Amino acid sequence: MNFSKAKIFLINCFVFILGILLASFLPLRFFDYSIFYFSSALVCFLIMILFLQNKIIRLVFLTFLILFFALWRYGLSIPKDSADKIFHYNNYNLELTGIIINEPDVRENNQKLEVEINYSNSLKHNIFGKILITTNLYPSYNYGDQLAITCKLVAPEKFDEFAYDRYLARYNIYSVCYYPKIKIIKHNQGNWFYQKIFILKNKLTQTIDNGLGEPEASLARPIVFGGQRGLDEKIRQQFSQTGLTHIMAVSGFNVSILAVVALVFLLGIGLNRRQAFYLSIIILLVYIILVGAPASAMRAGLMGFLVLLALHLGRLNKITNALVLTATILLLINPKLLRDDIGFQLSFLAVVGLVYVYPILDAIWKKYKLPELKGLSSAFLITLSAQILSWPIIAYNFSQVSLIAPLANLLVIWLIPFLTIVILLAIVASFIFSNLSSFFFLPALFGLKYILFIVQWLSSARYSYLDAIYINWIGLVVYYFVVILLIIYFNKIKKIK
Repeated sequence: MNFSKAKIFLINCFVFILGILLASFLPLRFFDYSIFYFSSALVCFLIMILFLQNKIIRLVFLTFLILFFALWRYGLSIPKDSADKIFHYNNYNLELTGIIINEPDVRENNQKLEVEINYSNSLKHNIFGKILITTNLYPSYNYGDQLAITCKLVAPEKFDEFAYDRYLARYNIYSVCYYPKIKIIKHNQGNWFYQKIFILKNKLTQTIDNGLGEPEASLARPIVFGGQRGLDEKIRQQFSQTGLTHIMAVSGFNVSILAVVALVFLLGIGLNRRQAFYLSIIILLVYIILVGAPASAMRAGLMGFLVLLALHLGRLNKITNALVLTATILLLINPKLLRDDIGFQLSFLAVVGLVYVYPILDAIWKKYKLPELKGLSSAFLITLSAQILSWPIIAYNFSQVSLIAPLANLLVIWLIPFLTIVILLAIVASFIFSNLSSFFFLPALFGLKYILFIVQWLSSARYSYLDAIYINWIGLVVYYFVVILLIIYFNKIKKIK
């Protein structure tokens, strides 16, 4: 059994990921004594030391060490109930003090505030933890506001087959509060860096509102900054039906495709490969800062960077170690991402699709000498590659699959980098000449109207999407097993040739 160090590293990263996956499906009582898993890992380490000269025994117990370590790490992410934890007081009416630690999530009829609690006036002592508050649209609140809150805490629950409790648990939120009494105590109590970013972001989005009408403004904001604030529910549904929701979300699915399209565009206008690569990275960094640099955006940016790096090196199939290491590090930081963060899942699947499926589809396209159409074929194959690996997860979680998504992405995705640039340029110009704001946003207006037309047209087409498509976990495993076999098969044929 002669494994290289790189292969041993890769295998054990996979073991860690599988251990986290296994742990996420185990009942919580299995983690009441997480010290057992840590002790087991320690025993495996000692056996490895004792049998240091025996490669087989050493490798076997290294695998068990990683597996037990993964179980222990997941156990650490499960909070222990105690009197100083906020969720200990679920179903109690309390007076609380806390600070808004994230940008308010403004919806059509309400807004959601993520608040870090640090004190209870009712209990007269410190209590800690996050709560998610749902409150009216007005008055408005900002990141860093310190609030006095009077509300009844409740535990989040599942609804419509959606595991809302697990969804919030990935952010360490185990208590929610609906329409409480709120009083602002102080402003500007948050992190200075994030505070400045959110202030800048609010000014930029306000400029978009002044330069565009509705619904174009509500589409422009998420395209540039993420989120879907103010977008009509019917339009949101149409985007979902056409598989274009990702253009309004800061996810690896979105950012990876945008990064690749930006790279192709820069190469197309005459930049050499090195210049296009570094300029694409700069564009990626600026974009992440502008959207507020949340954890999801930084993960997405990392995915986009890996794809750019692979394309720059011209070795898409040699990025496996970097991709698996990235997943391992992110799960080491937050092990709940693997099962409960759909954005995390789609981010990695989109990148895997671009890295492994795209070269196969591109080779088939060239083999049959299909027209290149000045890069349009590449844009189509890029989106199709991401869709092939991501649609089962979408179907599993949302019971809906867009059949028209590859065509919709082909018609729309090429426009997103252009729109992002012209919207940002229009914002800058509007700061200087505010009276001409509508004129500066005119190119973006036409592009946004085009996207809305395509979305409305395709979503109304017969069989554009399938609703009530239910896939269980067995179907997921079988599908991805078959896809992996096909990727191995085509790569093997390529090596033989």
